[in-house]
Amino acid sequence: MQPPTLPRTLILDYYDSYTNNLLCLFTQLYSDAEVLNKVIVIKADKYTWSEFQEQVLPNIDCVILSPGPGRPDNPSDIGFGLDLLRSHPVPILGVCLGHQAIGVAFGAKIINTPRITHGHVVSVSPVIPSKGLFDSPFWQLSGKENDFEVVVYNSLTVDPSTVPDELEVTAWSVPNSDRPSTVQGLRHREYPIWGVQYHPESISSTRGLALLQSFLAKVNQFHSSPDSFPALPSQIVASCAYRVSAASKSRPSSALPTPPITPSPSRAPSQRRPRRGGLSISEKRMGDLGKQLRAQDVFESLIKQNRGSRKGKEKAIGEFWLDGQTPSRSTTTSLATPSFLLSYSLSTRTVTLNRPSLPPSRLILSDATTFWDWFSAGSQSLTSSLSATSSQGFRGGWVGYFGYEMKLESLQGYERAPRVDRSDGLVEEVDACWGWVDCLTERTSEGQWIARGVLRDEEVPLDGKNDEDDEDLSMLDWLRSHEVSLGASRQGWENYLESIQDVLSNSSPDHTKPAPSFPTFRPNATGSDYRNRIDACREAIRQGESYELTLTTRFTSSCHPSLDPYSLYLRLRTFNPAYYSTYLHFPTLVTPRGKGLSVLSSSPERFLKIDKSRRVEMMPIKGTRARACVEEGKKVDERIGEELRLDQKERAENLMIVDLIRSDLLSCCTPSTVSVPKLIALESYGVHNLVTTVQGTLAGNVGSVECVRRCFPPGSMTGAPKLRSVQMLDDFEGEKRRGIYSGCLGYFSIDGVSDLSVVIRTIVAEGEHLSIGAGGAITWLSDRDKEWEEVLTKVGSVVGKLDDVQ
Repeated sequence: MQPPTLPRTLILDYYDSYTNNLLCLFTQLYSDAEVLNKVIVIKADKYTWSEFQEQVLPNIDCVILSPGPGRPDNPSDIGFGLDLLRSHPVPILGVCLGHQAIGVAFGAKIINTPRITHGHVVSVSPVIPSKGLFDSPFWQLSGKENDFEVVVYNSLTVDPSTVPDELEVTAWSVPNSDRPSTVQGLRHREYPIWGVQYHPESISSTRGLALLQSFLAKVNQFHSSPDSFPALPSQIVASCAYRVSAASKSRPSSALPTPPITPSPSRAPSQRRPRRGGLSISEKRMGDLGKQLRAQDVFESLIKQNRGSRKGKEKAIGEFWLDGQTPSRSTTTSLATPSFLLSYSLSTRTVTLNRPSLPPSRLILSDATTFWDWFSAGSQSLTSSLSATSSQGFRGGWVGYFGYEMKLESLQGYERAPRVDRSDGLVEEVDACWGWVDCLTERTSEGQWIARGVLRDEEVPLDGKNDEDDEDLSMLDWLRSHEVSLGASRQGWENYLESIQDVLSNSSPDHTKPAPSFPTFRPNATGSDYRNRIDACREAIRQGESYELTLTTRFTSSCHPSLDPYSLYLRLRTFNPAYYSTYLHFPTLVTPRGKGLSVLSSSPERFLKIDKSRRVEMMPIKGTRARACVEEGKKVDERIGEELRLDQKERAENLMIVDLIRSDLLSCCTPSTVSVPKLIALESYGVHNLVTTVQGTLAGNVGSVECVRRCFPPGSMTGAPKLRSVQMLDDFEGEKRRGIYSGCLGYFSIDGVSDLSVVIRTIVAEGEHLSIGAGGAITWLSDRDKEWEEVLTKVGSVVGKLDDVQ
């Protein structure tokens, strides 16, 4: 059967982390261009009810009420949804929270489900004879069996004993020994209103497409089956939370991004296109030279002695080693010294420029912008100034991190605190820090060394001017005002090559020894405190406020001033080698805990990677088990891994984050390209983990930094729905900062290629203060003792078993 004609569809989003996944169902039936012209996702609080009636309803043909946290009988959670249902001006489909709202709007009560489960697959059976959407020809053709499998994410349900006469149950979950039957489908007997409790958009739900077709067929019937529906008006399209552009067949895969159409609610998009030229990329392969040298040897000779500096022996402001130390997967190693740093403090909205041998310079951003906006626009200007490139990997550009608290400026719906005036002299937090790298040295997985450089054309100035109505000085203009040059000169590049060749030709027998042991770490929260917080998380989940909460805590220690963080990293990279092993050292940065900031990471988890074809890949980890010791043997270790892979609770945790990440990618990728090539696979490094791969192709109007912003913070570190979960975690964790932990680190290559990890399994050194963050995903099925044990396992994978911690 031909799919129904696509009507103008408004998806009212109750800040759920799965709403965007509904778009994937649409793109199985229609082209991306059709979907983006006819389907819109709008936050539920974007309009008042009167505004919605006047401005929106006359221009749409149907509404989908999304899933979401909270209760439909709570006005602050459902907004004008009940008014919309009772007036029923157009056909309406309710999903999860939207389904429950149908019940409440017409008199039903909401109760807890007899058995609370999130991220689990259950069987659903439509009533016989079938009714509502399950009586559609599209549904009947989608499968021979009456029962079908779906994913549920609900603590609450419609009380079947209170369903009013004007509503009718259309589907029930199939009961089993530990799960009674619950209402899974509703319809209004007279009005064009239908609902399902389950999530048809989940990656593990079946027959979701047939449900959507059935609804759209009803919409067509309601509107007398027109040959076509008009496009959405531009003013409604402009109210979309995040808008992406449809893929263009004529667009080359290496094309650079255009300015974002909807970068953030705080500022309008720029329509200016920086001119090309001004920067170019050069590289020199060293053949067999230095192949016998370890990465450590070259790092110490080239980076720690600062022999690759533009100005020779001046003191470096940073040392970068993107290590990738793992015996399980081939990877590259990149070594670099930044020429300058840009750090950012959220509390004061201050960007600080740090340069060797010069005092810091500061720029305060206006309330109309965010660091994400400012940094993204500047990075795109640099990318657009680059001559075409087709290589993968880090080519030069930015290396650094976004701390977890940058969520204040990335999450829609999260209110920023007012700017703080730091006239009190207190030291600010460093919430983000990115160092500019003109020249770097890379070791390939085959052991060959490559020098790479970003070179500037002295006769073609970089274009970084602002729009006329922009309050903030652009990044490039601000840097230029401080006489900061981006890109190495030809002579500087030649000098760098000489330094590398000298290092690779003359291996030094002297090298730093790893620290003999790790300092002793102690938890900031006792085991009893953490268990009580787990109980609080489970109660919030029971009340329907969240599906999953990633609760964390911190372990701290101190080190003697003589202990070099670098020697501690050398111990870490051998004790717990990982794909995203990284050493970042900022000796001049000052935090409230001391001078000098170092990040010693052994993270196994990819947050987000963007390749040269603009394909985005995310690899969330959820589900962890300690590996068997050598004495227990390989078979025991394999059994532990297999038990993890089959554990229903752990699989549910992973699935919840997978669906969240799919929705994140749909905010910045062409909808039809988002896919899950690997679902809940076992990977074993220092510990056993369950890992999923989610991919999509970046939309033409979204740049690399903007892509990260739309997906930040990492879903595996928040839970779902993301916004509500983060807000509750702020409370459960006592408003304590997570800092760099739970954020992301890595690089933004000047050509747009990017690769960032989730900051887990990481030691952060600030002066003499050391910290490790650790936590786990809490669901209704969580066992408080096992969750605390998992936290200790994660910390133990970094610094060894913790003695006397209960």
